[in-house]
Amino acid sequence: TLEPLLTWLQDNLGRDLALADIAAHAQVSTRTLIRRFREQTGTTPLQWLHRARIRQAQHLLETTRHPVERIATQVGFGSPTAFRDRFKRITGVSPHTYRRTFS
Repeated sequence: TLEPLLTWLQDNLGRDLALADIAAHAQVSTRTLIRRFREQTGTTPLQWLHRARIRQAQHLLETTRHPVERIATQVGFGSPTAFRDRFKRITGVSPHTYRRTFS
């Protein structure tokens, strides 16, 4: 089961995690990790990680007044631009637009 790995990923959203880091934590090869992850979740580890980060960012946008730049860092994106791009790709709206709907 992937449950322990998913918990670890959720607990480490703010870290800069590469596929190799995730595979090392799971003690499997990257190829095996991708295969097992896809079989059990229907997605890749990095896609799952991006979506989990965006879910956490949505929560922070709804419940805090932290600047978008700070939220980007808190949820593990290397830059605010990368965060904004990924957020819009996944949710269909910018972080600022998303936040306005909860103000």
